[in-house]
Parts: sequence; structure tokens; C-alpha cells
Amino acid sequence: MRYKRLALQIPPDRYRHHYVKAKIRVHEYPDGTLAVFHGPRRLARYKADGQPIETTTRKAA
Repeated sequence: MRYKRLALQIPPDRYRHHYVKAKIRVHEYPDGTLAVFHGPRRLARYKADGQPIETTTRKAA
């Protein structure tokens, strides 16, 4: 997807095969980072230059 001249790649997930024609929104935080949401679920985070921020999921011990 494109946002303010940045190409943001939405990574694959277990909920949908693709996000073509899906309504998504981009949230821009005060520090310049971005997050892409589909409904209440955050799909990805990005640095201000459009580079993805790796997120790790924690598993309960």
C-alpha cells in the first residue's frame, strides 16, 4: 500500500490471505512511526522512512 509516498508492505498473517480491497487505516504517531490497522487488529509497524519494525510475539510460560 502507499502512504505519503512510502510503500508499506503488509506482511501475511493467519487471518487473511491478502488485503486487496480491504479497508485499512494508517496511524501516524508523534515520533513519526506508523502502524497499519485492519479493524482493531494492528497488522504492521514501520519506522518514519517506511522500513518495517520487527515485532515479536510473547508466549505465556
